[in-house]
Amino acid sequence: MRKVIVYSLLLIIGLFSSQLLPNIFTYYNQLQPLIMISTMTALSYIMINVGREFEIDKNNLKQYRWDYIVAMTTATFPWIAVVVYFIFVLFPAELWT
Repeated sequence: MRKVIVYSLLLIIGLFSSQLLPNIFTYYNQLQPLIMISTMTALSYIMINVGREFEIDKNNLKQYRWDYIVAMTTATFPWIAVVVYFIFVLFPAELWT
C-alpha cells in the first residue's frame, strides 16, 4: 500500500510541475525535448516490464472473460463519449435542420 501512495504522490507532483514549469522557467522550451525523451523512455521501460510479467494460463481461459469485458468497456466508453460530445455539442446547429 505504501508503494501505491508514493507513486500516487509522484504522479500528482508530476502533474502540478508540468503545469507550473513553463510559467516559472524561461528556458523551459529548450528543456522540453529532453523532458519528453526522458518521459517516453521511462514510460516505455514501464510498459516493457508490465508486458514481461504478463502470463496467460491457457488451461483456464474462462477466468479472463470478465477481465476482457472490463478492458473493452474501459477502452470503448471514452471514445463513445467523445463521439457523442462531437456530434451533439460541437456539431454546427445549422446542420441539424
